[in-house]
Parts: sequence; structure tokens; C-alpha cells
Amino acid sequence: MKKSAVSLAITLGLFSTSAFAVDSFVQSARNLGSGGAGLTYAHWSSAANYNPALLGTAAGTDNDFFFVLNATGRVADTKDDGDSIDLFESLEEEVSNFEDLDNLDLLEGDVQSLQNTIDTANRIVSNFEDLDGAGLQSTLGFNAGFGMAFERVAISFNAMVKFDVGGTGDISQSDIDLLRRYTGLGQTLLTNVRPLYDTALAYESEFEALQAELEALQNSGTATQDEINRAQELADEAEVLFTQAEQLAEDAKLDQTTLENDYGDIFDQNSQSIVFNEDELDSKARFAAIGWAEGGVTLASNWKLESEKTLSVGATVKAVRLEFIDYQSASSDFDEDNIDGDDYRSTKDFVTADFGAILAMDNMDKWRIGVTVKNIIGEEIESRQETLKPGQESLIYKVEPQIRVGTSYNAGWIRLAADIDLTESRGPEFANGDQFFRGSQYASFGAVLNAYDFLELRAGYRHNLADKVGNSTSDESDGLITVGAGLYLAGIQFDLGLQASPELDDVGGGLQAMITW
Repeated sequence: MKKSAVSLAITLGLFSTSAFAVDSFVQSARNLGSGGAGLTYAHWSSAANYNPALLGTAAGTDNDFFFVLNATGRVADTKDDGDSIDLFESLEEEVSNFEDLDNLDLLEGDVQSLQNTIDTANRIVSNFEDLDGAGLQSTLGFNAGFGMAFERVAISFNAMVKFDVGGTGDISQSDIDLLRRYTGLGQTLLTNVRPLYDTALAYESEFEALQAELEALQNSGTATQDEINRAQELADEAEVLFTQAEQLAEDAKLDQTTLENDYGDIFDQNSQSIVFNEDELDSKARFAAIGWAEGGVTLASNWKLESEKTLSVGATVKAVRLEFIDYQSASSDFDEDNIDGDDYRSTKDFVTADFGAILAMDNMDKWRIGVTVKNIIGEEIESRQETLKPGQESLIYKVEPQIRVGTSYNAGWIRLAADIDLTESRGPEFANGDQFFRGSQYASFGAVLNAYDFLELRAGYRHNLADKVGNSTSDESDGLITVGAGLYLAGIQFDLGLQASPELDDVGGGLQAMITW
């Protein structure tokens, strides 16, 4: 019983209502530090991340070549106070204590062992309840690319991988009630049954002592009047013990009836052991993951307009490998080895494209506005029907066009930028439109300070405008504060970006290395 209940608690704690937002834009570490606002003023190496038209801004300039490696990651804690890790650590400690108490005789062993078992079980149940809504979700993105700029056009090649994971646990109140019945059973054994059992043992020990004394007298061969009187006293004492034993038996019978009526389904009185059938638990766990791998080519250019404005446009054509994992399990047969199994994996291969435009509003190219549309051609992928549990709904993940607009201003020593998503990036959905993951629709703001010729400092803020899913996060967790820095050593550049919510329940970062000339 103990290990099964503990496994249930851990399983449903790890896979809980997702707070993490699915974002179709893979951040570059360089722009992550300035709020992720990179639509119009990111480096042209980030064209595949934000806007293909960024590549067009490099045509006809001193920019000739880049090679870039970029990796970003993010972890979100679904608890408002960000203490899921503390909950897991506390549960792990109690589990260790509980397992140390395994295989103890509840009625003949040390009574403190029974009390320790009850106390530890109660703490585990309490942790189990606290884990409702606790969990960790994460995303990981990586891209590599190189590009060349010429007088009229610029071209780049990019490979990108992105992985989003998360899940949900349907914790049944009936399961919590059942676990509490086991602690109630332990308390009943301690309070009502164990005292009777200990008293019966004392009676038995006293009766055996009297019986031994009487047998010694009988085997002596002679008996004086004093000895006969002593034998009579022994018989009288034995009769008193017998009367007390009869009363104890009646009391035990009443307690036995109580145990049978209240705990007969979870306690075997013949073996004095707990009965537990984990198949009767109603709680379930469901895990989902979205894997996205793409390889693409971007082509872009720019034109001077009569109004002295400059229009840059670009397009990315990319081949995409989409994978969707939907692993569902009753809590009793959860197996983490099955999560990434082929039986639960759906795949789709398709070709799509991104388009973008940037307009420089003055001949000094200080003020820019822009727009991009990602994934012009959509696709959808669904759970494998043969793996769904009876009565369980299928999940559908739809790849749909995503539109983002932005603006930026370059004052030389400082640059300001702002982006906003006009559409929501939604995660997997049920047939009725309810989301399994929370979607994302970000408003992003950032600033870049040229501290020295070789150093940039960045700061920003981004806020998720998408509707919440379940009890996912507090309002403060919707916002992310970002900071970053870039180190430029001639043609070699290194960038670091960090982001976190004010409550520190959503943190992430990225690193980027680039060679350019």
C-alpha cells in the first residue's frame, strides 16, 4: 500500500495543470535580454527567429557574413508562490521515512513504530493535497544558421529545434479520501485495538506465571495445608483473570465489529495487514509534448522609396517535422518509460513559409516599423486514437499563422523596441476548444544601451495577454523581466539573456555565439 500511494502522489504532482505558455517564436539570446522585442531591430542573423525582412536590411551594407549558434530554455513553476520544488523535496523526505517503516508488525511491534507510521502517512497525505496544481513545465530551443549579404539580396540557411513539454493531473477527491482512511485505520488500531492487545498480552503473561507455579506445586509430591491454600488462591486469581479476559474479549469483539464495518475493505483482520488495490484509484495523469524541427532558407532584399523611406522584405521557406506526444495513464499503471514511446507519438511532415516587412521611416534609418507572419501554411496533428483511454478526449495541435507587429527607434547610444502579437499561439486543444497548455500572446518592450564599443547592456519586459488555463498562474507570473549583455570582440560576439517573473516561478535564459564580418 505504501509505495503505491506514494507513487500516486509523485505522479500527480509532476504532471499538473500547465502554466507554461507555448510560443511559436524561438527567442535569440541577444534579444531575450531586451524583452524579446526583435521584430524590427534584431541582428540580421535572427531573421529566422523573428522576421525574414531583417535579412533584407543587411543587403547593400557593410555586413557580409554571419555564422550563429543560439540556445534558449525556460522553466515555469505552476504554483503561485513557486514552491513546487520544495513540495517535491518534502515529499521525497517523507517517502524515505515511510519506507523505513515498511514491514513492521502493527500490533506486536514497538508501539512507537505504529505511531510513526501514522504520523508519516498523515504528512504524505498532506503533501499529496498540496501537490494539487504543482508542477514544472519547460521549453528548449536551439538554432544554428549562416548567411551572406550582397549588394541587392541577402540569403541565409537555418536549422531550428524546439521542444515544449507539460501535463495535467486529474486528482480525484475520492482518492484523497481513501488515503485518509488508511491514516484513520492506523489511528483506530493505535487508540482502540492496541491497548486491548497489550492488556491481553499482560493477562496471558500473568496467567502463565500462575500456571507455572501451580504445576510446580503439583509436581512436588507432598502438599501441606498451606500449599493447598496457596493453590486455592491461585485458582481464585486465575478465575479473576478469566473474568477479565471474558470482558476483554467482549470489548475486542466490539472493536472487531467496528473495524469490520468501517475498515473491512482495507484491513485483513486474519493477517492483521492492510489491503490496497491501486487499480481502484480514480486519479489520472496526462502528459503532452510538442517537438518542432525545421530547416529553411531565407531570401530578402530592400528598396529605397521616393519618400526616402527604405522597405525591406523577406521570406523563409522551411520544411518542418512536427511531433506530438500524448501519453495518458491511470495513476496505477503510470510508466515514465512510455512517455516518449512510439505508441504515443504522432508525426507530420510539411512545408510552410514566413513572410515579413520592415519600413525605415527616415533616411537615417532611426525609426522602423514592421510586421511578420509566421507559418503561412498551417497543419494539425492529433493524438493517436488507439492509445486513448475509454471516454478520454483526443488532443489536437494546430499550426496556424501567427502575426506580430513591432517598432523600434535607434538613437545611437540607446535603442528602444516594442513588439506585440496580434494572434495567440495556442497549444493542444480538446474538441470543444479548451486548451491543454496555456497559449501565448506577448507584448514585449526593451532597451539596448551601448555602454562601450565592445559591450551592450539590455533590459526589457514582456507580458502574456493570453487567457489563463485553470489555476495556472497569478497575474504577476504573466510578466517577465529580462536583462542581458553582449560582448563584441571584433568579428566574434557573445550574448547572454535572462528572464524571470517577479515571483521567480518562471525563469529562463539563453546563450548565443556568433562570427560575423
